[in-house]
Amino acid sequence: MDRALLAAVLLCLGAVVPGWCEADVPEVAAASVNCDLPPDLTTPDEALPGVAVAMAKRGQVEVLAIGSGSTVGDTTGGAGATVYHFPKSSFPYRMIEALQAARPTVRFHLTVKGGRNMTAEEMLPLLRQEFAAQRYDLVVWQTGTVEAVRGLRPETMRDAIRDGVDVAAAEGADVVGVDPQFSRFLRANTDLGPYDTALQEVAAMPGVTLFPRFDLTHVWASNGDIDLERVSPDARDHTIAKLNICLGRALAKFVLTGSGEEAAR
Repeated sequence: MDRALLAAVLLCLGAVVPGWCEADVPEVAAASVNCDLPPDLTTPDEALPGVAVAMAKRGQVEVLAIGSGSTVGDTTGGAGATVYHFPKSSFPYRMIEALQAARPTVRFHLTVKGGRNMTAEEMLPLLRQEFAAQRYDLVVWQTGTVEAVRGLRPETMRDAIRDGVDVAAAEGADVVGVDPQFSRFLRANTDLGPYDTALQEVAAMPGVTLFPRFDLTHVWASNGDIDLERVSPDARDHTIAKLNICLGRALAKFVLTGSGEEAAR
């Protein structure tokens, strides 16, 4: 299939959401949303000592979320050096919302960087700039979808993330990688295997662990709870909002468990 066509369709499928084919994502009361958070998919393989120290000693956690469309949310302006103010609907914001609710005595501050259709290689300079400017305790790095859609070399993605992990580790920050979102169309029209292997190789490095977004969203789609590809058009925006809320809660649970805290409620 033509790569440009595939990229366009994936935008509408929600693999990179929201995009030009979406209306504004509605505000949905988080209290009205129930999320299935399987322990085996919300427990990291490695501890997050940087977050643990920040919570215990400073009572403040600085979080850098970096990624493509599903991370930055519905933004305007170009990619690259643009500073994105999260629109209170993308999953990193929902993660902070869940963390703050679970630990009200700790201040969680979020900075979001990246842009629609950006690769890990393009995100790396943004990460370096951020660490040169201030301290971070946690990096949430979402990538892999754009590389797979474009058929780029997975080794380039892997090496870029490794370089970023080295930058973060030198400053005592933990890194949580976030893999692509489940999509039947994506799975059928791209070879995800090499990119998954590259992410697993990065996750084997000290100071980094991988949040299994693909497996978690596969579970939700399979049980019919959150399925962007099969939801009716009139329910699609609400489903996108629910997806972001549940991903945020899952990541919050993942982070709190990794930091040695009791799982998020």
